[in-house]
Amino acid sequence: MSIEQIQEEDIIIRNYRTSDYEATLEILKDLNELFDIGFNEKQWRESSGLRQFKPNLKRITLIAELKSTGQVVSMGMIEGVKNTLGQYIGYLDNWATKKEFIGKGVGKLLADRAIQILESWGTDSIRINLAYTTDEKLINIFSKLGFQPIITVLEKRF
Repeated sequence: MSIEQIQEEDIIIRNYRTSDYEATLEILKDLNELFDIGFNEKQWRESSGLRQFKPNLKRITLIAELKSTGQVVSMGMIEGVKNTLGQYIGYLDNWATKKEFIGKGVGKLLADRAIQILESWGTDSIRINLAYTTDEKLINIFSKLGFQPIITVLEKRF
């Protein structure tokens, strides 16, 4: 069965629940196989509590689930942080979509909702950290949403 474009009315965007752990684990494992994102299952398990909404903490993990089946098909973490220059920066992190839903519009629906939330928090700007080897197509997609490359970050893994 071929999956067509997903429409807004087909998706529920909600906060992460502990029952989403296995579904998000599967999505991230698949993404790591495809793109070597540095995923560490032990760290993901240990940080599970950080993904739930907490009052007065500006960090949420959003989940996109299909209304028809309840299947978790995409996820992304958003966070608002004051940087050392006093700017209030919103971040989109750990953005991942189930393999068979990539290119079907789910990520855009989730990103649109995340941007609305970060704007409502009063962030000055929003940043997305992408792998250096990110596909040019993904950069073009985010550019259409108003995102522009501003810095290159180098990392050394231990």
